[in-house]
Amino acid sequence: MNRMDPHAVASPSEPTPPREPPFWTHALPRVPWCQTLKAKAEAIRAEVLPFIARFRPFMPYPKYANLYNNTWDAFPLSIFQGEHIELSRKNLSFNMAPLVASFRAQLPVTASLITELEQQGDLRNVFVSRLIPGSVINPHRGWTPDFLRIHLCLVEDPGCRMTVGDETVTWTEGELLAFKDGGPYLHQVQHQGQRERIVISFDLKLSYIAQFIPEILATENAARTDAA
Repeated sequence: MNRMDPHAVASPSEPTPPREPPFWTHALPRVPWCQTLKAKAEAIRAEVLPFIARFRPFMPYPKYANLYNNTWDAFPLSIFQGEHIELSRKNLSFNMAPLVASFRAQLPVTASLITELEQQGDLRNVFVSRLIPGSVINPHRGWTPDFLRIHLCLVEDPGCRMTVGDETVTWTEGELLAFKDGGPYLHQVQHQGQRERIVISFDLKLSYIAQFIPEILATENAARTDAA
């Protein structure tokens, strides 16, 4: 019969994996591209808002699975990957590539931030998004589990709020906000303000972000293990 050694030391319990934060905004200053984006925020705002006023480029955001109520509009500025609009592109009645090219030709500052990372495969799903008062984006998970979604706010309204998991925030003009659209938490938006909210949304590959925020993959792997 085997007997327990009375002098043996019990092995310590496994450490609890870190909790996935609902938002990653706090870590963005560690990413050089995000620093550049924030530094150029006013120049981007100065070219995008007049472009919107002149050309009115917004189109209804795809309304799959009762995604939203009232009005949510957007227009594209990049290649799409793993997004609903890309997964259902066979149903589009137009070729998006010339549209994207024509928009970006009018927005050189914004385009300059997209091109290099897009060519590297690290940036996808860039679009300008507008939500009007009274609109609601219902709780959902996005289609992009391999990306960190970053918003640059162009027009704010403190009555427009976003909830990811158990945390609720609003947008501030010229500031960034980041969350995983296809991450472990449901997210939703309620616009109870007085004017439209406009942001540019960028999806950066988690593998790219992890060069500067290594823990973003550690928490991602822990979340996937918990879900298995």
